[in-house]
Amino acid sequence: MKSEAESHADEDRKAKEAIEIRNNADNLAYQSEKQLKELGDKISGDKKKPIEDAIASVREALKGEDLEKIKHTYDDLQNKFQSVSEDLYKQAAASAGASAQAGAAPGGEQAKPKGEGDVVDAEFEVVDEEKNKKK
Repeated sequence: MKSEAESHADEDRKAKEAIEIRNNADNLAYQSEKQLKELGDKISGDKKKPIEDAIASVREALKGEDLEKIKHTYDDLQNKFQSVSEDLYKQAAASAGASAQAGAAPGGEQAKPKGEGDVVDAEFEVVDEEKNKKK
């Protein structure tokens, strides 16, 4: 049995690799669809369409047995989604920078929210009223 297992080890390794490739591609397609739905209008139609096409390509490749095609469509989808993610990150950073600038007071100091002053450290002692009554 051991020698038979060793003789089929290469086949098993290739089968495992094929399963992992297929699972990774299917997972990426699912996650990409989910992200597109969650992001909604944050992605423009001209950027959303290539990702949707790449997802469809991955789904189509998964119907067949050509691992190279699956790998190629997986890489294509990953690159397209990464590009859009970078754009979204830049937009978020730009809007965060703009809102930080809007909160700045004249003279370059940050404006303090109302009701917040200097912080004062203080010591306190917890007094147990029950103990004081017994004394």
